[in-house]
Amino acid sequence: MTFSTLVQLLIGGVASGSIYALVALGLYITHLTVDKVNFGQGDFMMVGAFLLITARASGMPFLIAVAVVILAVGVLGWILERIAIRPLERSRRSPLGNYAWILTTAGVAFILQNFVELVHGRSVQHAGPLIEGGRDAIVHLMGIGFALEELLVAAVVLIIAAAFYRLVFRSRWGESILTVAFNPEASSLLGINTRAIKTGVFVLASMLAGAAGVLIGSLVTLHPHIGLVFTIKALIVAAIGGFSNPIGILLGGLIFGVSEALSNYVDSSFGDMYPLLGALLLIALRPSGLFGEKATHVR
Repeated sequence: MTFSTLVQLLIGGVASGSIYALVALGLYITHLTVDKVNFGQGDFMMVGAFLLITARASGMPFLIAVAVVILAVGVLGWILERIAIRPLERSRRSPLGNYAWILTTAGVAFILQNFVELVHGRSVQHAGPLIEGGRDAIVHLMGIGFALEELLVAAVVLIIAAAFYRLVFRSRWGESILTVAFNPEASSLLGINTRAIKTGVFVLASMLAGAAGVLIGSLVTLHPHIGLVFTIKALIVAAIGGFSNPIGILLGGLIFGVSEALSNYVDSSFGDMYPLLGALLLIALRPSGLFGEKATHVR
């Protein structure tokens, strides 16, 4: 392996890992607020990717298509919260509450998969490049070629992650989210509309998935069942970085993405397996993750 190849693999791994981290941030904010995991998060990303294909095929300008896709997936998250998640809140004290949550969010994921398959078919799809030239757009620096599209994906995710951090930890609305997360009963006494906060969190998580869907189509081919893979990898990324630490989740995504890229280069047949085994070993040795706190309960 030459140094140039190593750098290119690292950039590719950072790009894919940043997408995993973006999906994982949606899992993080949902888990923080309602203490549950949305097992359909990756499928919201998948819907966003296919919506972008549809929007671009209709001739819609790219930037307008991106905005429409992210807003549409946000609306989808609002609908999910209204018709599927909100009824579960009434049964959260039931012994079956956690199982109902898993079944409901996984059921929504399967519904989305089958609907997209009905509309677009089972064959793989290509969302098209984010920039002119796509993956062939290369910039050379010190004799090393860098794919501009991969650099763009990583940069956009970094900007989104910074905006997310500022929104959650440096804004009034973010303060309300944290109050609801740590003490929902007290938040009601303080005049915070907990229902509106939880709905807003689901919309935010869905919009993050929509943004990931916009970006992922430039890196991989798409099919209706790709969302499950990204949900699993996002969960692993969150576990690596620490489910209580959004910055750790971002770093966990980069670690996992780079490991995956290097592993696939060494062994293309079983390359995806080695990072997963490494992640499982890490979780067994350090359940709180590399950057997580030992006590992560907020209730």
